[in-house]
Formats: sequence, C-alpha cells, structure tokens
Amino acid sequence: MPNISNTNPQPEESPSGGGWLEYLAWIGAAAGFSPALYWLGKAVVDSQQLRDAFIILVVAGIVMAMEHGIFPHKPRFNKNVLAALAVAYAAFFCAGLFGVFANVMLTLFGVSAFIVSIGFACFDRKRYVLAVGGAFYIFTILSFAIKIFDLPLRVWAGKLSAFVLSKFNDTVQLFLIRGQEPQIAMNVDGASYLVATECNGFGIISSCFVLSAVLAFFRSDASIIKKAALIALSGALGYFLNSMRIVSIVAVAPIAGKENYFFWHEAFGYAFFAAALLLVFQISRPRRGESSGTCEKTPKNYKNV
Repeated sequence: MPNISNTNPQPEESPSGGGWLEYLAWIGAAAGFSPALYWLGKAVVDSQQLRDAFIILVVAGIVMAMEHGIFPHKPRFNKNVLAALAVAYAAFFCAGLFGVFANVMLTLFGVSAFIVSIGFACFDRKRYVLAVGGAFYIFTILSFAIKIFDLPLRVWAGKLSAFVLSKFNDTVQLFLIRGQEPQIAMNVDGASYLVATECNGFGIISSCFVLSAVLAFFRSDASIIKKAALIALSGALGYFLNSMRIVSIVAVAPIAGKENYFFWHEAFGYAFFAAALLLVFQISRPRRGESSGTCEKTPKNYKNV
C-alpha cells in the first residue's frame, strides 16, 4: 500500500500584505482625491439630508456584513486591489479632459474606485465590496445634485400632494413665491403651507436610493437591468411617500392646532421615513438563500410641510 502521508496538497500562498510601493500608491491616490473627499465631508456635515443617507449607507453595509459573516482583516494586496487603484488613477488623470459635468462624474467615480480598492484589500467578498462601493458612488452623485434638484423636487412634491388633496378639498391652490430664493406655497381652506428645502424629499429619496443600491448590487439572482429598476423604483417610492407625508401633515393641521403642529410634522416625517426604508428593504434585499433637519426661515404666516 503506497505511503500517502506526504501527498496532502499544500495550502495556497495568501495574497501579499503589500510593500511600500503599494502603500505609496494608496497615499498618492488619497492625496490626489483629498479635495473631493473634503468637499464630500463638508457636504455631509452641512446637510441633514445627506447625513441621513450616509448613515443609512454605513449601517446597511455593517448589517449586511454581520448577516453574511463578512469581517475585515489586515490589508492584503491582490490583483483586484491593483485593478481598482488603476481605475482610480485613470479617472483622476482623465478628469480634466472633458466638460464640467463629465469631469465631476469621473472624479467621483475615481474616489469610489479608491474606496473599493481599500475594500478589496480588507474584505474577501468581492460582491460585498462592489455593492457598498457602487452605493457609495450613487451617494457621491446625490451629494453633487442636492442643490440642483432642490427646487424641482419641491415643485414635484407640491404638485403631487396638491393633486391628492384636491380630491378631498376643492380649495387647494399651489403657487410660486418669486424672489432670490423661490418658494413653493400651498393654500388649503385658507391656511398657507410652505414646501421648504428640508421638505423637498431629498433625504428620504437619497436614503432609499443608497439602501436599495447596497441590497440590489449584492444580489446575484438579478440582472443589471433588474438591479437598476429596483433602485429607480426605490427612489420613486421615496418621492411618493414624501408627498404623502405632506398630505398627512396638511390634513391633520386643522385638527391638531398650532400648538401641536410641530409634533405631528416631526411624527409624520419619522413615520414615513421608516416606512420607506422598510418597503425598500423588502423589495431590494437578496432572496433567502442568497450568499432610507434644521428648518429654514420662511415667509410669515406660512407653515413648513
């Protein structure tokens, strides 16, 4: 009988812990993207809506890692790390070759690729790293778009909520208050309400986007088209529920009175925010078995909705 005691396969050599060149490449990328990282950090600090979305992104990533037994380890350099770093550097050096919008998108993509390279070095689950990295890229785009979409979102939220309210009350009016900072106002039964910036729904919409992105990107049972559709549906759901929040506040305001208005304003805000996140989680999560502010000053006699 042959002796097989020495025929056991040797374990594969683990990826390198990295030399000074690899760490120097990371440091160079961090230095190159430092203005973009500073801008992102400042945007998050300045905006309650972006803070909510960022917290949702971080919590979703942590919970998913715990649920699937994904834990970090000491940085180990491999071909995925180097590929992501190469993409980050390519985006950095190409960012000045196109128009403003394309340059911004390339820079944000490079920042996300840099984050992904760190993820590849510290986690063994490639799909998990790409899911969180993809959601982070969507978050960076939302950070860039927050001021661009402020007024359009207020208009759309005002139109949908006014449409729903008009089915029960024929005195509903929606109008624009012109000025240096245009305001969207609504009049219902002689009471005036203001759809202010913090009520434009950007917080709930962006939170729905990033939560859905983390969950959908992690799924292996969905095509790219299905994942994109889930993320788009989640954003639409956030917009719809924010408009229903406005409807609820306006409907309850005459009953609650001025002394209780703020309580119901906040209560409906938290309730619809939680409902949106729960619904997004249900429609976007991987199936079993697979390895979602400080108010601005407003014109007199107007309430924020």
